[in-house]
Amino acid sequence: MAIPLFRRPTMRMPKLQIHDSSELILRNLVVYEQSSEVGKYVTTYVFALDTLIDTPQDVALLIKSQVLTSYFGSNEEAVDMINKLCKNILWPDFIYYLQWEGMDAYYNSYWPNTLAGLMHTYFNNPWNIIALIAAFVLFALTITQTITGIKVA
Repeated sequence: MAIPLFRRPTMRMPKLQIHDSSELILRNLVVYEQSSEVGKYVTTYVFALDTLIDTPQDVALLIKSQVLTSYFGSNEEAVDMINKLCKNILWPDFIYYLQWEGMDAYYNSYWPNTLAGLMHTYFNNPWNIIALIAAFVLFALTITQTITGIKVA
């Protein structure tokens, strides 16, 4: 899976609305898939959500990206509900394994981590970016002055 250099990678997931009866509905669908010979689509979706969500901040991020709509009073309740869904479930196969491996390979690769670290450390406000551009301009002018000074002498 090749990702263009200057394009932000995007993961697309089906939207889910969770409320008081969501746990019952999802658990019944997972049990149905586990006990029959149908595809394990809901089971793998629940597994992917459980892998992505560990903290209330994860739920807030999924709500912000419009993957999740929570009708619970707090994000902690949503975390508890999603993490309870995957207990005592057999995982015969993960049907999104190739996509998950591609996402994991991209996340663990060198350049995205390096660029994210640079952005977080050095470019977290506009003044740092302006200072970097000014430094490059001054460096270019210094090199130009040095080259013209060598040619004149």
